Amino acid sequence: MNTVIRYFFWSSLAFASAVTMALSAAYLYLNPQIPDTETFSSVALKAPLRIYSDDGLLIQEFGERLIPITYEEIPQLFERALLDTEDKRFYQHSGIDVVTLVNATWQLVRNRGEIRTGASTITMQLVKNISGETQVRFLRKFKEMLMAVKIERELTKQEILTLYLNMIPFGKHSFGIQAAANTYYGKNIDELTLAQMAMLAGVPQAPEAGNPINGPKRAIDRRNLVLARMREQGSITQEQYEEARNAPITAEVHRRPIELPALYAAEMVRKQVLSEFGRDAYNQGMIAYTTLDSRQQMAAEQAITLKLLEYDRRHGYRGPEYRSIQGTDQYLAAPDYGYPANWLDTLEQMKSFGGQHPAIVTDVEEQRITILTRDLELKTIEWDGLSWARAYITVDRRGPRPKTAAEIVGPGDVIRYEFAEDGMVRLGQVPAIQGAIVALDPYDGAVRAIVGGFDFNAKQFNHATQAKRQPGSNFKPFYYAGALENGLTAASIYNDAPLVLPGGELEEVYRPKNSGDKFHGNIRLREALYRSINLVSIRVILDYGPENAIDYVSKFGFETDNFPRDLQLAFGGGTIALTPMEVATGYAAFANGGFKVEPYLLRELDSINSDVIYQADPRVACMENCRGLNRAERIIEPRVAHIMNSMLSDAIRRGTGTKAMRALKRGDLRGKTGTTNDADIWFSGYTPDLVATTWAGFSDNSPVGNREWGSTTPIETWIEFMARALPEENQSKQLPRPNGIVSVKIDPETGLRTDPTDPDGIFEIFREELVPEEIKRSTEAEQSDITQQIF
Repeated sequence: MNTVIRYFFWSSLAFASAVTMALSAAYLYLNPQIPDTETFSSVALKAPLRIYSDDGLLIQEFGERLIPITYEEIPQLFERALLDTEDKRFYQHSGIDVVTLVNATWQLVRNRGEIRTGASTITMQLVKNISGETQVRFLRKFKEMLMAVKIERELTKQEILTLYLNMIPFGKHSFGIQAAANTYYGKNIDELTLAQMAMLAGVPQAPEAGNPINGPKRAIDRRNLVLARMREQGSITQEQYEEARNAPITAEVHRRPIELPALYAAEMVRKQVLSEFGRDAYNQGMIAYTTLDSRQQMAAEQAITLKLLEYDRRHGYRGPEYRSIQGTDQYLAAPDYGYPANWLDTLEQMKSFGGQHPAIVTDVEEQRITILTRDLELKTIEWDGLSWARAYITVDRRGPRPKTAAEIVGPGDVIRYEFAEDGMVRLGQVPAIQGAIVALDPYDGAVRAIVGGFDFNAKQFNHATQAKRQPGSNFKPFYYAGALENGLTAASIYNDAPLVLPGGELEEVYRPKNSGDKFHGNIRLREALYRSINLVSIRVILDYGPENAIDYVSKFGFETDNFPRDLQLAFGGGTIALTPMEVATGYAAFANGGFKVEPYLLRELDSINSDVIYQADPRVACMENCRGLNRAERIIEPRVAHIMNSMLSDAIRRGTGTKAMRALKRGDLRGKTGTTNDADIWFSGYTPDLVATTWAGFSDNSPVGNREWGSTTPIETWIEFMARALPEENQSKQLPRPNGIVSVKIDPETGLRTDPTDPDGIFEIFREELVPEEIKRSTEAEQSDITQQIF
């Protein structure tokens, strides 16, 4: 008997020694491979790229969702749900739970080197989440244990738990409990019920397959296990347990709380950040602050939507998106059997764009219709909401006014509806035309608002930055400024008369014309610009020279390699192609007194894991006290900039932009319209505070209609935007009058200086060296209607 005891004793001792030696050897082998605890205490949280406006409103998130939380913000009930289930001796052990370790050792022996069930403490799970290793092997488990012991020596239990609850995945691209609570319940963690907290506490075991959306049965079973463990540990009462266990699943995927919808801008920033940092930017917790002003951005979004819809309505109804879809006959024959499956599938797949919601017509009466919405609600559209729908024939023609609803739609048709301001439901239509608006701060080029189309979700192409279109007369101020610098004045006289130019190879002739085919005879340069007289613009280019004009306009930042080297420059046509962003940037040089600024949207890039990553350093339009500033290059002589601003002010007061003056009733507005071959319509306008360019047209360059100009949709969009974006006129900036500018009275018919007492004279401003000599007023104005032949 004693021999057996001694044998058992020495065998046990030998086994223990062998185990100790094996563990010691493993420790000596693995310890050098284990990183310092600083690696874990300073771990970078996996958070999304967040984009904000200049005034701090969230525009968009890209990537994994994480909302950091402090220990004090963790509800005690959730902490108990987690620890009672995952690590009930968390506050007693030092990183390794001896009981679970014995269990793991037994599994190791029984399963021949594999551990098939979880036995990790919270600290060990933290190590696994940080390291990213997922294979259940002895070496990985042993490394986790060693690292857990190290972490427990360096961090408090509260710090360990907080780091863990900010890192673990919960599925649906959410990391950490705060993000999970917002993703599944649309609330913060401290607002959840016991049943909801228990549900979340059970998700990390299988974040994708076991979350309440992807695996509701598995999630319920896991939740009930969590509740049972809480009851066993005395964390909740039997009554609380029963109530929570019987609670239904209330989880659903909640969208991220976007405060400022500016998807075109968000996409621009996303591309810029990804080009620099790659796809890792989605999970490094980057915070991008843009230059967008939320008030101006919202005004721009609403202006584009409203004015494109107005254009669309005045050109007629193009008809339902689909007519009498499959299932219509079935429904009409037996409506009591419910809605056809194809109807429901069609509505589910369709999206709303720009306030235009999908619906299916269920009933058509004489002057009203009933529609089925995506929410499976029935709504009625009365005749007041239908009668606008004259049939679209061409861009310039509509059909007769409808007299009955059946002339417009029929049962089973897929249509769009919208809500009027008074809540009335109206027949809608997604516009085929597109538009864009860009607003810049002329001081430094900061993008204050940008919209690249009717709705980003319908068309991601950004017309504000990607659509290179002919600018038409919107281009004229750029080379007019060059002509002024070359010696012309605002009072220079040009002949607005018919002009015949060489044609093609068969010796045809080209007769350019003005809008409306009117001629004004001799006319001052100022008036020619604000009236947008094409024939004068041609003569200006002839005098200035196309090459000189191209050299000058290149100062505004335009890529001129493909610009025509002929008189197409005068119309802003031919191969001239500019984006609204480029045009707005050019006009910023007038608005700031002559400086070239560069547009920029990203002001600062930070990270929740590091300090500032990027800080914009834009060049600024500084005229005085510029020490220490990154001063922009001057591209327009100060006095020329002043004269151009005066001329473009007249375009608003008495030219093609008078609609803006009538609407806004301000004296500090300047701007210019533009129309090109009926396909592109523009307006660019500004004050010293803000410059904005608006454009409208079809993506395929189709005509916009012979009753559409820069003075219709574009200027109306600009007015709608500026009415909300501009400060009060008495609070606006004022550009200083440069030295060397003089004002004298001139004869408006000759452009020459006249007697100060001449009652028919008008005042004009000049560079002092170009003031015309004083002469007596002519008794008769010379008018010329001679056709000029130029070959």
